[in-house]
Amino acid sequence: MNIKTVFTRAILFFAIIFCFACERTDLQTIVIGGDLIDDQTQMCYADTFEIDVETHYMDSLYTKNGAYFLAGYVDNGAEIGQTKTSAFTQLSIGSEEALNFDDRELDSLSLSLALDKTSIYGDTSQTITLEVYELSETIKGDSAEYFSTDSVKYYTEVLGSRTFKVSDIETDTVNIVLSNTFGQKIIDGAEYADQDDFASKIKGLAIRVKDGQTAAWAGKYSLENYGTVMNLHMHYFGDTNEDTIRTTYYFGFKERFNQIDYTPGTLTQNIKIGDVVNSENSSNYGFVFEGTGMVARIKFPSLVNLFRKTGQAITSESDTIREVHINQAQLAISAIGVDDPEFKIYPATNTPPPSGLYFGFMNSDGTIQTVSPDSKQYKLLQAQYPSSGDYQIPYSSSTQVYGWAKLAEYLQERTFREIEGLPLEDDGLVILPNQQSTSIRKLIFADDKNPLNHPLNGQAMKLKLIVYYAVFNDPTYICN
Repeated sequence: MNIKTVFTRAILFFAIIFCFACERTDLQTIVIGGDLIDDQTQMCYADTFEIDVETHYMDSLYTKNGAYFLAGYVDNGAEIGQTKTSAFTQLSIGSEEALNFDDRELDSLSLSLALDKTSIYGDTSQTITLEVYELSETIKGDSAEYFSTDSVKYYTEVLGSRTFKVSDIETDTVNIVLSNTFGQKIIDGAEYADQDDFASKIKGLAIRVKDGQTAAWAGKYSLENYGTVMNLHMHYFGDTNEDTIRTTYYFGFKERFNQIDYTPGTLTQNIKIGDVVNSENSSNYGFVFEGTGMVARIKFPSLVNLFRKTGQAITSESDTIREVHINQAQLAISAIGVDDPEFKIYPATNTPPPSGLYFGFMNSDGTIQTVSPDSKQYKLLQAQYPSSGDYQIPYSSSTQVYGWAKLAEYLQERTFREIEGLPLEDDGLVILPNQQSTSIRKLIFADDKNPLNHPLNGQAMKLKLIVYYAVFNDPTYICN
């Protein structure tokens, strides 16, 4: 008997059982769930809530031992400011075993950086010049933390440089030839007992955009594949001098961090770490500047009026409060294109939107909630696995509506606590940059009071909260 026959007989069997079990014998149309909605239940929709947005300048970001090097320089204009990034890294001999280069002679030394072209931000038609320096100061290990405002010392001599455009990189790998003097220093120092011995003698590299560089673009260079590596090209002789054997030694990267140097513009020129900037003081904008700790806080309005019966004060007594359930909530966001006099909407040719927006919780003291007291990972609104903290909502159009069950649940619980006079568990949501893959994009949001219109449909450029809710046992209620 084939599976199609088995499936057909199973369907027929359950159909017969259903017919005998059902008391109705007349033919009629039944609306599933229709008997659950009576005349006293109102299904409502509201989108007239006012939302404010303000900018918080948090402490500098923790950037140690991430999966990317950052290097580049972007100018977002007089209002927004400039961002320059550099990477500092130890080199790794790849194991704790002794390293030596007996009988090896140096051919050349090069640094290869695997450019993640999806991460590029800025004007990709322009060239940038990356320079490589030798560190003169050790990057400390687990005992020390490094943040985006930190730096370590390096020698002034340039080991190597390359000037290029994105279009010049056909294989996604930027190769920079380094000084043979530095390569010979590595060879002459052998043999190294272990990684610690190596790091004490060869402290590492600084990868920086050239001073005086015209601002152009910045990108991430991935460490998650074998495209980013330092290559020591050598040769040695076999049984005879004519028998030349070529070999390459690959160095990885151990302790490392990214420096993100932000120069504020006119809208942010006086902002300091710990400051809160109301949107009224920044042309009714909220900012998310990745890599700087600048985040946008969404100040949700109170929803207690949806629950309060007309003309009665809020108390904990049941007869003053309606039975209301928030079924669904959506947050509509329009992002404004940066450094654009016409304030066009994403996407633009060289300012791609983020792959996702992240929403965390702000505490009353201005800090952002983490998944645990000893974690640096932010707690997110709809993380399926909060400990991972990597859940995001796709953001792929000029105006994106984020609709979540978790947002509805969050607003319902928040309103209940407000009605009961209980302390709130947070002080609003915060739009956050992605902690796992720090970039330097600038995201700008307009609040309710901003006069800008959406160029695609002429509507006001604003954050909009949309709530779908049900009102039970109140036949007099009229949906707003």
